[in-house]
Amino acid sequence: MDLTPELGVSLMGYGARVGTAQSVADRLHARAIALDDGGTNRLIAVSADLCLMAPEQALSVRERIAAATGVGVPRILVACTHTHSGPDTGLADLLAGRPAPPHVPAILEGIAAAAIQAWHGREPAGLAWTRTRARIGRNRRVEDAPIDEGVEVLRIDAVSGRPIAVLFRHSCHGTVRGHDSLEISADWPGAAAGAIEAETGAIAVFLLGAHADVDPRTRGLMDLAIPGQSVGLGAEAVRVLGREVADAVLASLDGAVPDPIDDARVTAGTRAVRLAIHLGDRSPEAARAELEQRKLRIAELLGVTAESLPRLAELWDLASRATRGLPMAEAREAIAQVRLYVRDKTSPFFVMNRRELDVELQVLRIGRAVLLGLPLEPTTQVGFDWRDRIGPARIGAVIGIANGWLRYLPHAADLSHPRAHWHYEVLQSLLAPGASEALLDAGESLARELD
Repeated sequence: MDLTPELGVSLMGYGARVGTAQSVADRLHARAIALDDGGTNRLIAVSADLCLMAPEQALSVRERIAAATGVGVPRILVACTHTHSGPDTGLADLLAGRPAPPHVPAILEGIAAAAIQAWHGREPAGLAWTRTRARIGRNRRVEDAPIDEGVEVLRIDAVSGRPIAVLFRHSCHGTVRGHDSLEISADWPGAAAGAIEAETGAIAVFLLGAHADVDPRTRGLMDLAIPGQSVGLGAEAVRVLGREVADAVLASLDGAVPDPIDDARVTAGTRAVRLAIHLGDRSPEAARAELEQRKLRIAELLGVTAESLPRLAELWDLASRATRGLPMAEAREAIAQVRLYVRDKTSPFFVMNRRELDVELQVLRIGRAVLLGLPLEPTTQVGFDWRDRIGPARIGAVIGIANGWLRYLPHAADLSHPRAHWHYEVLQSLLAPGASEALLDAGESLARELD
């Protein structure tokens, strides 16, 4: 289903972007698959060419799909490909108590329509999984650090052998296009899906993996002390990187192994995990005292008095001016301390001024694959941890930005890095340390229940 909005809408993905959509480089779509085993086990997965959506938006879409299909909400996945050249979905408006922009309802309706159409278009089919590799990305935080090169591929064929759908998952940000682009684009995931569809005639549904610290290799290391790093490349680079992933998927299809009929299980479930936000595990008084100490610290680093610090919206400009010309390490430290202060000062804003929230995770069992959907941007290490927990006999993979978005999810291994507080994925996280382990534990428990 085509989701492309009219020109003139605000685009989502870069704080440095100025201006609204001026042209369309490629169309945006929602792509869906619906599976059932002829009995009570069923699921629907729909992926939209959007940067992200709020959990309540995803829930409203899932409820709409459930009402039209009879498939329960826990068995419906609504995911985003995370293109940074898609339309604003109104997250900031919703957090501020305002309605989303007028173009958003039609987009959400299109996502639901794709899933409903997939459900009503079911036909007898077989499932076959395979794995391959691609390396269009690089760790954007630590030079030569590992990334997840895996591409998990599900081939769905009609009884006649005709390809119906290809589901593929990979871990890399959709940031080939940069903040300097005012073109609507599905970025490399859209290019990959389009190339697979052109070759096979099947619907190609992309699911984003554990991508938080992985950017396309067209971008360098991200550094707090260097401005303007989100400048991107154009349509040709999008096509080239998307084609690399598509070629890997296409080359793997003949080697996909059909699931035995007694293991062709199709089911899904959800579980809510209550987690503290940053400083949420402290008393309100202790949290305020900690923030006051940090405020004094950043005033000292920026060379001003605490009383003269501007409001949060203007603090970035002050930090940029005050750190210009400083040695790189000093600049990074000052900017990091400002970001940490803003992160923890504003975290309650994202959860309606609560100190903790219930995070919904989802496990999808599709044949021998066990997929963990998280409404967050998980780092590479979160994906590795889940894969190790599932074991080599099955396909274990994480799906990021599943059923909404609650910022970043670093792993304990990321937090133990000596310069963790310089890393964007830590500075943009919402949940207090221990969140990834709690979510992985709960996912593992749910996966056992679905066996």
